Amino acid sequence: MCGIWGGSPDLLNPAAAQLLRHRGPDQAGADTVRASDGRELLIGQTRLAVVDRSLVPTPMAKDGSTIAYNGEVYNWRELRQELESRGRTFVTATDTEVVLEAFREWGPAALDRLNGMFAVAIWHDDTLFLARDRLGKKPLFWMQQGADLAFASEMKAFRRLDFEEIPICRALEFYFDEHTPFRGVHSLRPGEYMTWHPATGARREVRWWTFPSREPDIVEPESATRMFLELFEDACRIRKLADVPVTLFLSGGIDSSLIQAVLKLPVTYTVQFAEFEQTIDERSSVVEFADRLGFEPRILVPDRRQFLETLPELARAIEYPVGSLSVFPLFSLSRAARADGFVVALSGEGADELWNGYRRHELLLSEDERISPELRGSYGPLSRRYFGSALERFCRMATRQGMPGVPALMELFAPRWNDTQSYARNLSAVEATVFLQPLLAMADRLSMASSLEVRTPFLDYRLIELSARLADDLKFREGQGKWLLRRALRALVGDDLEITRRKVKHGLPAPVNVWLFGSGAFDRKDWNQVLMGESLRQLALAQTSAPPLS
Repeated sequence: MCGIWGGSPDLLNPAAAQLLRHRGPDQAGADTVRASDGRELLIGQTRLAVVDRSLVPTPMAKDGSTIAYNGEVYNWRELRQELESRGRTFVTATDTEVVLEAFREWGPAALDRLNGMFAVAIWHDDTLFLARDRLGKKPLFWMQQGADLAFASEMKAFRRLDFEEIPICRALEFYFDEHTPFRGVHSLRPGEYMTWHPATGARREVRWWTFPSREPDIVEPESATRMFLELFEDACRIRKLADVPVTLFLSGGIDSSLIQAVLKLPVTYTVQFAEFEQTIDERSSVVEFADRLGFEPRILVPDRRQFLETLPELARAIEYPVGSLSVFPLFSLSRAARADGFVVALSGEGADELWNGYRRHELLLSEDERISPELRGSYGPLSRRYFGSALERFCRMATRQGMPGVPALMELFAPRWNDTQSYARNLSAVEATVFLQPLLAMADRLSMASSLEVRTPFLDYRLIELSARLADDLKFREGQGKWLLRRALRALVGDDLEITRRKVKHGLPAPVNVWLFGSGAFDRKDWNQVLMGESLRQLALAQTSAPPLS
């Protein structure tokens, strides 16, 4: 895993390498490339050596092309064999070189062949090519001023940042797609690539991947379970491959327990807050599971003092609020795992989005089952006026501003909502393409702050495509989401464990409101304001106090 930056030097912080060092403490470098109009551009990278621990060119240049690459492509060995059969040669055992050669062979179409998480910058044929993985697991920001353009893994690498309020992001309490808190600074959207030709100033953004939309053709539980486990076991297997120690962030829930049931890693990490012991008990489920499978569960119990001590570093890493109370537990898990020598951790992000696993999904889908006969009945128009459209019901659930916030969300989500698809399928699409973004940003920043790489098996694109083929009742049944995942877990570990009987999803909250405001509520508005203020302070310090690039 790495940090990348580059483009026009005038837009970049001179200390960009140091500011992104946490993303890649093993190597760092920057190359200068020259555009046809004579201007010089930077291509820079820091490297966390996960595959091939030897020193390799960072960034990497071959035959006039230069790549700065952040990510892991898990099928790189198979791609390398295919490229070698087409005459391409290799000098390193890295996926970085495979991605570069794949681009040189197939151009942007190479992105469709990559199974993994990545943000990549390639200078090739007098053009800068920037691309981001399907769901945006790895970050990539860019800014343009006049004839200049720069990019970076984190916004602190830019020379100047001016805060700007984004109303729709304030309404959602997180940033997504191209939006950031800073004027003129954009995020490359998930599943998007950009080309920039400095000599002409031409810039083009292209959506290379969209969430699959199709009619379900898998309806039988036995075959669905078999197909899921076959793909899921392979998704876990390839994400375990590394030249460094690998661990798992384990809760007492379905998602991470499925990963552990497949991989049986020797050590896992769990957070349990003393303030939640009577209401959210992760410890007992994890310990019972560990006794069954025979692994060591390391359970952290962070407290208020640790939270206050680490808040500045946490804010410096995250850069902006993500609408979640989970930032501190993720930061704590990552720091503990890295301190114990682990460089890679697996995590369960994505399962709830793809498999209708959130409580809000259960409420909405249960309601939809009850009112569907009314909507189709003789009083359908009256019922639709009373209940609202499917999209409106979702927006009433999603708004953080009460009913006044519904119209803005309706406008945002209407282009993403497909009335020819079922409610459950629309929920998955919107959750995975919008609401998942801040969670992936949180996972990336708070792990990379400790130079730890987090991998997410549930977001293997093959599993996303499989989820789109499944009948709705294989995901949501008997008032519960993730029906097929629960069935798969029971097939692997039996049905007598607490994790297989657990019906309530707790998430990974922290008692931040208790510590800061003396409130036990899970409202995030005040916490977001605290985090935004501290993030702005830390970014300002990064602009002024970082050591100069040597």
